[in-house]
Amino acid sequence: MMRVESASSSVAKHTQISTASGPGQARNPLDRPPRRGELIARLADEIRSLGGSDPVLASVELPAVLVDEIIRRGLPRLRTAAAVCWERPASETSLFGFGAAATLAGGRSSTIMDAATCLRETAQRVRYSGGAAARPRFFGGARFSPSGTVRDPAWDAFGGWRFILPEVIIAVEHGRASGAVTLALSPSDTACDIGGSLHRVLAAPFEQQLPAVRPSFRAVPEVDPEAWQAAVGTALAEIGAGRYRKVVLARRVSQQRTAAASAGELLTRLVGRYPACFVFKFAAPHGDWIGASPELLGSAHRGVVRAASLAGTRRRSDDPRIDERLSAGLLDDPKERCEHAFVAAAMREALAPLCTELAAPAEPAVMSIANIHHLHTPFEGELRDGTGILDVVAALHPTPAVGGSPRTAALDAIDRLEGIDRGWYAGPIGWTDLAGDGEFAVGLRSGLVGDATALLFAGAGIVEGSLPGREFSETELKLQPLREALFGD
Repeated sequence: MMRVESASSSVAKHTQISTASGPGQARNPLDRPPRRGELIARLADEIRSLGGSDPVLASVELPAVLVDEIIRRGLPRLRTAAAVCWERPASETSLFGFGAAATLAGGRSSTIMDAATCLRETAQRVRYSGGAAARPRFFGGARFSPSGTVRDPAWDAFGGWRFILPEVIIAVEHGRASGAVTLALSPSDTACDIGGSLHRVLAAPFEQQLPAVRPSFRAVPEVDPEAWQAAVGTALAEIGAGRYRKVVLARRVSQQRTAAASAGELLTRLVGRYPACFVFKFAAPHGDWIGASPELLGSAHRGVVRAASLAGTRRRSDDPRIDERLSAGLLDDPKERCEHAFVAAAMREALAPLCTELAAPAEPAVMSIANIHHLHTPFEGELRDGTGILDVVAALHPTPAVGGSPRTAALDAIDRLEGIDRGWYAGPIGWTDLAGDGEFAVGLRSGLVGDATALLFAGAGIVEGSLPGREFSETELKLQPLREALFGD
């Protein structure tokens, strides 16, 4: 089941972010700066001009004065107030979405291709007048699997997939900020109606009072460390019997929060410590899906697709000489190279039908983030006409990096052996725009964070030669980013 809902129409402190010029800016120093009410009135007229005989979603660029009014509140506060955040610190890009002009959702068994159909239909209703950076985008994600026999009520609010088109988008690129506002517009809306809605959506994110404490998650019982390692042993026996070649088994850890930090504080810590990662937030009534994923699932921009195979892991050391040996050891480890090869081969096979050209290095390299080395193979190709980011996501997900190989047998093993509901863990998370371009990461190094409880997730790839104790240690290493963010370590 799918549904579409439309809203009714009736780094520490910010220090070095400038705003792009927009409608309503003074043209020379002698002009009187427009008052806020005048800017709202001009925006209302611009939005009304995009209407017609049918309801539409009307989106216009925000004046720089109003963007600066929001940015001055500081990035930590923006991260707390936003319904969605998408940040790539290394590329100096941050996107924040507030409110929801439209919400699109599918039931637990609905797939990402169902989402693609719904998103394309909704995109046809959007009328846009503005710049590129803060253009309308649908932000969201999907479950790791639409099936599964274990059901955790903590994931009920997320559904099989869920996307929102924010009412306000703020984009910060290379220190320069811009914004856009989107309203659900009916033919009968007057300029006065639209003006009232603009006042509401521009103020609401920072006036909304969240509950002091949201309910703790009613989670299913956890799988203890001994039982999880026993499941790894079962998987190794099944691999030895030829039932599959690789399976990724995940753990879920419930973390009680004694001194709750705001979402903005958590994200600010992750942005500071993991600049090479995709730092994200997707808010829901009982918890925020938050993470710092090192893994690009796929991006599409003007016909060029990029994806990355990321599998094979080593811890890092503070000693440069030891760290170099750990990196070299990862590159030379037959078990880790085997695990990585499954992922790279599957990604090439999935991407090839979507592309007229596809290129990737013959050998993996080492990608190093704050606490972990990974084997990494990037892919780049030219997409066939009519192919967008959600086609790429549907073809790639789940990769053997988070599922296994062969896919069907591995997913069956995950359902039998893990004992948890992954929900959105290891699923696609990201955004797509009106042209079908976009960027999605794999939902890793992540947790479902409430005010009293956080559910943290991490997994490890099991292949021939894996050792249960070593794989458990790998999951502990992968849990570290969220644990540090929760407690400020």
